[in-house]
Amino acid sequence: MRFSLLPSPSSARPPSPRTVRQAGFNIVEVIVGMAIFSFMVVGLLSLTFQVRASSEEAVYNNTSLTLAQAYLEQMRSSDMATLRAAAVDTSGSVGLNLISSNGTTLTDTSGGVLANGDWASETIMLDEDDAGNPRQPLTFRFRPVLVDLNTVTGGQADGVEITLFYQTTYNFGSVRTQNGSLRTVRSNISTF
Repeated sequence: MRFSLLPSPSSARPPSPRTVRQAGFNIVEVIVGMAIFSFMVVGLLSLTFQVRASSEEAVYNNTSLTLAQAYLEQMRSSDMATLRAAAVDTSGSVGLNLISSNGTTLTDTSGGVLANGDWASETIMLDEDDAGNPRQPLTFRFRPVLVDLNTVTGGQADGVEITLFYQTTYNFGSVRTQNGSLRTVRSNISTF
C-alpha cells in the first residue's frame, strides 16, 4: 500500500456553484423582508391612530353626556312651583335659572331669559397646550322642554316631565355632531 500526502485528483477540483452554500441574504430576500416589515409598521400605526381617535371621541361624548345630566339634575332640583310655572308658560318669561359650567346664569341663544323650549349654548375647552392656552373646544347646545303632567293628564298625574335635547359639535379632523336627549319626571308625590 502506498500512502501519499498529495490530494487525490477528485478533491483538487473546485466545487460546482450548485453545491456552494452562501451564508448571507440576497437582495430579493432583503427587499421582501423589508416589505413585510413595512406593512406591519403601517398596520400598527394605523391601529394606533384609530385607537386614539376612538378615545378622543369617547371623551367628547362623555363630556356632552355629563353636561346634559348636570343640567337635567339642576332642573330636577328646582322647586316644583318654578318647574310647573315654566312648563305652562307660553310667553317665555319664566326663567329656569340654570348655572353654566363656568358659574354664570345661562341665557338663551339670543341673550334673554332661558325659558321652556329655548336653546342655550356654551363652549367647553377640553384641553390646553403647553403654554396653558385652552384648546379642543366642544360646543354644547341644549333645549329643555317641560310638560306639566297635571294639565296634560287632567289631574291624573302630579308632576313635570323634563326632556333635555342636546347637540354637541366638535372638530376632530372634521366637524362632528352628536345629538341626544335625556328625559325624567319630577313628581310632586313622594316616591320613597
